[in-house]
Amino acid sequence: MHNRLSFIAIAMVMAMTTIFSSCSDKDEQDETGYTQQSILVFMPWSDNSLHQWLMANLDSIKAGIKAQKGLKNTRLFVAAASNSSKAELYEITYKNGVCKHTSIQSYNSKDWTTAEGIATIINKVKERSNALNYAMIIGCHGTGWTGKNDWLDYPNMAKAYGMQYAQDKIGNYPLTRFFGAVGRGLEEYRIDISTLSEAIKQTNTKMQYILFDNCYMANVETAYEMKDVTNFMVASTSEIMGIGMPYKAMWSSLASQTPNYSQMVNTYYNFFSSYSHPCGSIAAIDCRQMDDLAKIMKEINASYSFDASLRDSVQVLDGFNTAMFYDLGSYVDNLCQDEALKTKFTKQLNKVVKYKKSTEKLYSYLYYYQGPTYITVNEFSGLTTSAPSINPVAERGWRNTKWAQDTTN
Repeated sequence: MHNRLSFIAIAMVMAMTTIFSSCSDKDEQDETGYTQQSILVFMPWSDNSLHQWLMANLDSIKAGIKAQKGLKNTRLFVAAASNSSKAELYEITYKNGVCKHTSIQSYNSKDWTTAEGIATIINKVKERSNALNYAMIIGCHGTGWTGKNDWLDYPNMAKAYGMQYAQDKIGNYPLTRFFGAVGRGLEEYRIDISTLSEAIKQTNTKMQYILFDNCYMANVETAYEMKDVTNFMVASTSEIMGIGMPYKAMWSSLASQTPNYSQMVNTYYNFFSSYSHPCGSIAAIDCRQMDDLAKIMKEINASYSFDASLRDSVQVLDGFNTAMFYDLGSYVDNLCQDEALKTKFTKQLNKVVKYKKSTEKLYSYLYYYQGPTYITVNEFSGLTTSAPSINPVAERGWRNTKWAQDTTN
């Protein structure tokens, strides 16, 4: 994986989308002067391990634009770091079958690790695009809701044994976007989810959607943190292969005045179902429904405490030696003994998770000296939680999440 944001080390593909409707090679502009939707692809520095894939993602996006014969009433911006000190914001335009880059501003990569720095980029895009809607795709390394200060150690064989040994052990197994996320030397480039949320708030923007092209981001803690800055979240409960999202195939559903979340989920699932290692999960989450879910969760927590002897009965959706991300529906099923209350929670959870899909097995490659792990999926609600986790990282940070504070007090 690479980066660091929210700990999701971020190499964010911040997408502010917009539509493609005509079949002409020339873009047609809305006579009102407004862009329907703007897309910002934001890729902060995440070391060299993901860089080639991120650049390939941009090529895939451009291929999607060409397949649609233009951006139409869309504005597409990219904020990408080329190394640990250099980053650039530029616009991608389309004319006569060719995508062109127009530079807007240069930055120091470290400028993008603060709420103020990220807000500056979003505001610059808003100044130039005058869009009715904004969306955000964030692609890079990810470690879910966890904060950068929650990690004292890191499950990466490359750190403990050296990169050469790691490469020897990797062999034909694909890397995922967890690799490098919280590794040594990346500390100053990490971004917490709360920092991202604060950045968007500072711009007075509510995104139409945020797509996380990072590992472990479809968790209830992150969805709750982001509920005031986006309508929808699209993310994976588990690890995402290093190649990331199939943007060319997904582009028409991403860059639309009315994003097609069902199509996003199906396209992702179909792509990874036929991948060399056919593993993947994805969910489209309606963050507008999160407040009601939190109220029911608080009601459950007021009456029940989790029985630690049932921990092994809860569906695990990660590859950590000590699990950190458990299926939310499975957790509540084991926690709550009131069938009526459980049904109430499940009904609301189904409103939150609009669309979801998972392969029968999920893939994890966190500990290279152990080889990859395949997780059998028997239960899948589309969201995870770290509430029952005894992983030291979760024990240090989980109670500091807004979700924990609002549902357990």
